[in-house]
Amino acid sequence: MLGEGLGDDTEIALDPWPSGPEGSYGPDPRAFGHDGAGGSCGLADPEAGLALGYVMNRMGPRISADPRKKALVEAVYGAL
Repeated sequence: MLGEGLGDDTEIALDPWPSGPEGSYGPDPRAFGHDGAGGSCGLADPEAGLALGYVMNRMGPRISADPRKKALVEAVYGAL
């Protein structure tokens, strides 16, 4: 339904999306989240005891796999 807006193959569950092998929401494939328009996202990783919400002032062109989100997720997990 979202087509080209996703940019990559994406696994979709009924509500939040699983992190999956690409690690969209962290290195644990059981982590989950949901991306929003322009690069915003929310995620949770129960194993790491982590939850994160990200919104920004300037929307990007992606719905998922926004490079800003990827960098933020990597930085957060790097700090654990």
